[in-house]
Amino acid sequence: MSNNTKKQSLLGKTPQKRKTPVKKPRNRPQTAPQSSANPTSTPAEQPVKSKKGLLITLAIIFAVAIIFPKPTLLTYKKLGLVSESIYWPGVFGYGRTLLDSNLHPQLDEKRNALYLCADMKAPQSCQKYQLIKNNGFFAALASYI
Repeated sequence: MSNNTKKQSLLGKTPQKRKTPVKKPRNRPQTAPQSSANPTSTPAEQPVKSKKGLLITLAIIFAVAIIFPKPTLLTYKKLGLVSESIYWPGVFGYGRTLLDSNLHPQLDEKRNALYLCADMKAPQSCQKYQLIKNNGFFAALASYI
């Protein structure tokens, strides 16, 4: 005289029964000695492959670090006003930028000058700044953080 009711969750979804995983027996390797004439791969060859992959990965990272430009921290002044900006030299000279400016920079390290131009086609729009310091990558990273 009891009523069997089905359990329902919200939105009409019914709970599903979970299947228990079937345990598979483990295969144990044979402990019989193998002949030395058998040319199979040995465990000593596997670390060599992983070391080779590690060396290839490190070589790729090293090549990327050399090829791609690194930002520098520039300190420059004009009329007594000193400013610091992170300068990104771009790839092969294209895409040069100062991270805190919308002007187009042109760095002349021989003359210790930084030219900031509003329009690259009109040289009258450029202003010359005296370059005080050209710090490296880690100074730019510390300034950005």
